[in-house]
Amino acid sequence: EIRLSLPWKRISSLGLNKVFFNGNVIPVDPKKEKISAEDRASFIKRLVFENLTPEEIKFPGRIFVEETKEMGILERPGIAEACSDLARLAGFRPCAVYAPILTPEGEVAGKDYAESFSRVHSIPLISIRELIEFRLKNEKIVERVVEATLPTKFYGTFKAVGYRSPIGEIIALVRGNVAEGDVLVRIHSECLTGDVLHSLRCDCGEQLESALKMIDREGRGVLIYMRGHEGRGIGLINKLMAYKLQENGVDTVDANIKLGFPPDLRSYGVAAQILMDLGVKSVRLLTNNPLKIEELAKYGFSVKREAIEVEPTEVNLNYLKAKRDRMGHFLCIND
Repeated sequence: EIRLSLPWKRISSLGLNKVFFNGNVIPVDPKKEKISAEDRASFIKRLVFENLTPEEIKFPGRIFVEETKEMGILERPGIAEACSDLARLAGFRPCAVYAPILTPEGEVAGKDYAESFSRVHSIPLISIRELIEFRLKNEKIVERVVEATLPTKFYGTFKAVGYRSPIGEIIALVRGNVAEGDVLVRIHSECLTGDVLHSLRCDCGEQLESALKMIDREGRGVLIYMRGHEGRGIGLINKLMAYKLQENGVDTVDANIKLGFPPDLRSYGVAAQILMDLGVKSVRLLTNNPLKIEELAKYGFSVKREAIEVEPTEVNLNYLKAKRDRMGHFLCIND
């Protein structure tokens, strides 16, 4: 299927906003019964560059137009946004035509086939994660908005610093002078079920409490609460769908894959930019996740790991084992 990614402003100027609310498609040329590849290419060019009227577009058709978010892949890590971002980064309009690569059997290609195809045809290959990392490293996308004092019931008083970012509003809790020396840092992924509802399926809530206790005890440190990281980046509803799959014996990694996502969609470039804004240079990172360590190091931080383990429960034992065995997390669990 041929798809065309267009920014919302272009879709609106074509008078397609109501159509896209219903998820319809558009044809190459409403006057022809048979549509050639040349017709498709010509009509796509007109959609991108010319002032077409809604009367010149008929529904349904053979090209699916997908609206892209204003901040691109940093706002929604989708294929349409990735294609548009690549076009923009190359100096063109943020519009792109794309289609899946098919195997000889007619199935959509997976990672291994795509890598082989790339080598055979000398076509560069980039992942969504790599594109996100590139943009976060080369564009400033966080804005410090406000600071306020935040007394807490159990963990003392923090300076709460509020940021706006493409993945949502983010809060950093800061204690003491964090511009010098090795700073204790926790980058905590949002988890409504664990942090607020005290779910036993994960260790998120206990890790949040442990991190705040450790920063309070040290008298200095930063906790960044990462909005947009729910379910390792797949969102709350999809996380609940993953829970349902886990109830049927699928582990946490395969559950994400079965839902059409990578095992982990999170990126930590926004957190890195927040740490830079706070003046942090050297980090003692409270984590069991090697990916966080690798990503912060890419942004020039000196990173040392501080363990933050909690006691497994009967409910989350298999979840933690899957994170250890399949995602490489540093966890000491008795088998």
